[in-house]
Amino acid sequence: MNTLHRILAYFKEYIPHLLAGIFFSFVMAVCTIYPAWIMKSVVNDVLVDRRIDMLHLIALSLVVVMGIKGVANFLQSYIMTWVSQRILTSIRSACMDHLLRLSLNYYERQRTGQLMSRITSDVLVLQGLLSGSTGLLGDIIAFAGFCGYIFWLHWKLAVISIIIIPIIGAIINKFSRKMKKIGTRMQTRIGDIATVLQEYITGVKVVKSFTLEAYVRDRFETANEENFKETMKGNRINSATSPVIEFINTVGLAIIFWYGGYEVIHNRLDAGQLISFLTALVGLFTPIKNLSKFSNVLSQSIGAGDRVFEILDAPLDIRDRENARALATCRGRVEFDRVVFAYGRNEPVIDGLTLTADPGEVVALVGPSGAGKTTLVNLIPRFFELQGGQIRIDGIDILDLTLASLRGHIGLVPQETLLFSGTIEENIRLGRLGATDDEVVEAAKRANAHDFILSQPEGYKTQLGERGVNLSGGQGQRLALARAFLKDPRILILDEATSALDSETENLIKESLAQLMKNRTTFIIAHRLSTIVSADKIVVMQHGKIVELGTHNELLERRGLYAHLYNSQFSAQGAMPPFPAEAEAAPA
Repeated sequence: MNTLHRILAYFKEYIPHLLAGIFFSFVMAVCTIYPAWIMKSVVNDVLVDRRIDMLHLIALSLVVVMGIKGVANFLQSYIMTWVSQRILTSIRSACMDHLLRLSLNYYERQRTGQLMSRITSDVLVLQGLLSGSTGLLGDIIAFAGFCGYIFWLHWKLAVISIIIIPIIGAIINKFSRKMKKIGTRMQTRIGDIATVLQEYITGVKVVKSFTLEAYVRDRFETANEENFKETMKGNRINSATSPVIEFINTVGLAIIFWYGGYEVIHNRLDAGQLISFLTALVGLFTPIKNLSKFSNVLSQSIGAGDRVFEILDAPLDIRDRENARALATCRGRVEFDRVVFAYGRNEPVIDGLTLTADPGEVVALVGPSGAGKTTLVNLIPRFFELQGGQIRIDGIDILDLTLASLRGHIGLVPQETLLFSGTIEENIRLGRLGATDDEVVEAAKRANAHDFILSQPEGYKTQLGERGVNLSGGQGQRLALARAFLKDPRILILDEATSALDSETENLIKESLAQLMKNRTTFIIAHRLSTIVSADKIVVMQHGKIVELGTHNELLERRGLYAHLYNSQFSAQGAMPPFPAEAEAAPA
């Protein structure tokens, strides 16, 4: 009931439209009852008494009433479709807005396909509930009107008729409970299909390189077959609901016809009243069937609503503090003070780390895989929240700063370049949306991307394929660097920024990187140690702690973990290491 209440709460914004829909539903209900009411005159006045004036009047009135019903039906349907679509749009926007505010921690626990399914497929299921809600009211009005009319005609026959209704209600209730469970499972299966598709499309190179087509096909077929089974279960219940109720209606109608005929034969009911009663009773079963179908729609909608509201109810673990202030200017001093961080309840990835980066310094983070390098730099823009200690920028705790202003002074060039659908120009302009065309071109030139951009079919207006598949890795990485030039941040994070580049391309942009890092506080994560020999500070991490700190030459002289890693890379390249290979890793 809480889910249903939350869904229907979206109608509050559209009360005038809802009232209009209710009015037209009422008009439709009255028009639906009219043929049953007029049937008494058709039999008694036209067929028995042969009154020509009533024949003309009844024929004309039926045309007028059905015309009014048609107009009311159109207006009611159009208004409620408009309202339902506006509500669906609002729900999708609310989901997207909430997803944009959730931290990376949330996404690491979710499957992309399931999230996509909830915002597309699950939200669409709600349309049946939203658009049919005023139609439901019309059915209730018609039901009440028909009930009142048959009691007015003959209360004994009406009592017999009403006895059937609780039986139908019990059947509907049983079907509804099953449909709610099946409806939730159906949406989950659709999400499974979307997950397999999403994983294949984004990882198509891996699939083809490892010849995993058969494996992916089996996964898809399994998800597809499970969806088929759940859909057929729901279809069986939906298909069984109407004929079962129809059979009960027919049995009841036969009993009523027998008793009504008996009353007519004994002159306690005239023929016109009986025909009118039967017509009203047939009309009464129509809203009952509609209500039974709507009950199934309601069950599916509640199941879908539960999944949608799981997104909207996901807690925002990273948000601005109440008195957070904007960081207007930034010198770029970054201090890590006994920082502690762990993913969930696991062992700390960063364990009591203390480090200071002065304005303009280049700080390189090196160490074995899993040492916590990427996690550490992800804490600066608050992609994750600390469990202990502080990170300060220019002496201010980052928790006291607004997220927008904090991240506005930080530029990130990740290991995997993400290019969005659109033109090359639009992708560069993501660094600063208000940049002019000249500024975009200047940023591209500084990233050594201008020449290859001009060689594209339409230059800066060239449309990129999904994830930039029509560009090489090096070209995509240079666009990412152009974004960073355009943003002009005071703090720069380069997370394996040159890993996607060959030697020739890397040499091409070394000068650009040096220019980009000039007068900025820069954090570099690099496995290729030859790229960070000139860093002001090299921080060697292991198990979330700093085990060595110094310049390239200082660390080589210590013959610790850094020297071991550096010598290993030289040996792997077939070169003579600068120190004997017996240099060992520093203890954890």
